[in-house]
Amino acid sequence: MADRPEVVNFEVVVRSDGPSVFGEDAFVGLDNLSDFRPSPGTSIEAARKLRGNGITVHEIGAFSISAACPTEKFEDFFGTRLSEYRLPSEANAPDDYVLHAPGKDDPWKLPAADGLDGLIDRAYIQHPPILFQERRIPPFWGDKFRLRVPVDVAQLMGASAVHRLGITGAGVRVAMPDTGFYHHPYFVDQGYNFLAVAAADALDHTSDTHGHGTGECANLLAVAPGINFVGVKMNNPTLAFRTAADLRPDVITCSWGYSVDLPNTSMPNFLIPLYLAVLDAVSRGIIVCFSAGNGHFGFPGSMPEVISVGGATVDEQLNYSATAYTSCFDSTWFPGRQVPDISGLCGEPPTADYITLPVQENAALEQQDGWGAFSGTSAASPMVAGVCALLKEVDGTLAPAEVKNLLKYTARDIVGGQCAHGRQAQPGPDGATGFGLVDAHRAVEAVI
Repeated sequence: MADRPEVVNFEVVVRSDGPSVFGEDAFVGLDNLSDFRPSPGTSIEAARKLRGNGITVHEIGAFSISAACPTEKFEDFFGTRLSEYRLPSEANAPDDYVLHAPGKDDPWKLPAADGLDGLIDRAYIQHPPILFQERRIPPFWGDKFRLRVPVDVAQLMGASAVHRLGITGAGVRVAMPDTGFYHHPYFVDQGYNFLAVAAADALDHTSDTHGHGTGECANLLAVAPGINFVGVKMNNPTLAFRTAADLRPDVITCSWGYSVDLPNTSMPNFLIPLYLAVLDAVSRGIIVCFSAGNGHFGFPGSMPEVISVGGATVDEQLNYSATAYTSCFDSTWFPGRQVPDISGLCGEPPTADYITLPVQENAALEQQDGWGAFSGTSAASPMVAGVCALLKEVDGTLAPAEVKNLLKYTARDIVGGQCAHGRQAQPGPDGATGFGLVDAHRAVEAVI
């Protein structure tokens, strides 16, 4: 039995003057997103009344309000109770990944206090996402071949040749919501433009006691060392993503997701606020990259509007292949959508300890002296985002769909190996690695 949370973070979806996003016939996309957008006045009024009823309001978004309160308050306010829920085994979630939410058969009601039931549509708890990394650090250094940052990652992603042309991502802003972003001495030595902030419900933007965000952003900076980097420490992932988008970046990269886009399922309502936030970001011209997962059925990585990043591996003899550590699947929720689009560098089973990365001392992922070794599609998405930044420096007018196509049609074809879901890599686009391993040099050459 997992510990019951003391406080719950949730998104309150505000009613629009048009259709409800939860309607049986509702299908929200980029072309009709504005039809579901509530008026700012309605959102402000709803937020004011939530505060008046003892709910903490962190932020008012375009479609939903980020809020929090004690668990007992949530149950009383919405007339429900929280139950423990675990994902099915095929989702490949960590053993300790437990959700707490109202059960399907449990009561739930819109609060009538102050007329809130006429202002809000639904309220859904925002569960922590799965970090698409390896589970733990390796026991010894020097026991196997591993990549280093920045040199090896930049070289194998084709970015070193681009850097020699003077293209480093200068002037391009890239945001990354994750566990935190410790300003490691490594980042100082490299001279990176590194800024860490916290979403409204997160604490201490200077620390990262887990290590995931700190380590994975090093992959991004290895590929695009000249970017203006902003790391957003997250708690409620929907709020953190919106915070990143509100910073007006050119690119957002996310190394996490939910293993939920399984066969014979539909999108759970609690993910609709995040879905809307991602659509809203893309509609504003922001390029959004998401990890596909490590044997997971990753969402939002399965959304057609994002760049879904899988994995390929390169060994000491420079042999390239797909890796059975990374996801590849057909989306159930978005018919015709194959995951991933393209790939970055990832390790292999069972632990994927493949890239040595900086972390805060005593972080969960530290191995020794402020460094750890890990890699999954968590590492791949920031690498690909770095290539997106290089392209945006060359041509700032490139739209998200244009960048995705450039990456796909200039990628290095991977013809051997298989992914976690058993699909074989073969000549041409395939289910294992998408269009292959992203090649920064070829992508940039196609633009300049």
